[in-house]
Amino acid sequence: MLQIRQAAPEDLPALITLYDGVIERFQAQTGNMGWRKGVYPTEKDFQRAIQAGTMYVGELEGRLAAGMIVKQGTDQSYGGAPWRVEAADSETAVIHTLGVSPACPRRGLALQMIRGAEALAREKGWKALRLDVLDVNEPAHRLYKRAGFQYICTKKIFYESVGLADFLLYEYPVEQPEGSK
Repeated sequence: MLQIRQAAPEDLPALITLYDGVIERFQAQTGNMGWRKGVYPTEKDFQRAIQAGTMYVGELEGRLAAGMIVKQGTDQSYGGAPWRVEAADSETAVIHTLGVSPACPRRGLALQMIRGAEALAREKGWKALRLDVLDVNEPAHRLYKRAGFQYICTKKIFYESVGLADFLLYEYPVEQPEGSK
């Protein structure tokens, strides 16, 4: 069972190794550059996320097997998206940079990380989780749909690692427990 927790500074070397493997595998499987070593995600990105308390890791059998950033608020680059969940910016969060070690395939770890983000959202009282996926990243599209995310729209977004490209926006309505906020 995957143990999900907030990342600590000592996780940094393992995070870099994990994401280097994710990048290599994605590029080999798709031929798409998507994320690029030295461009995104970088050691500085992970350091900032760890310091901000937004980096989460999944451990399996004592080893780092997955990571993600869960950041409160909706990304500015999503501006004007027709979200289905009415929520103030402070009542939403975005999942960024979800990655699973290529050494741990087909164990459902990405889905477990998403469920961890959902639990965090309930704990924080957030009404929706949102994210973007590069249009050519079919495995991620399948994953998020299977997890219950709803397609919202496609937007052109600029990221340094890919330039201006089409990204599909997804949203997950977070159900709050009875009697909460």
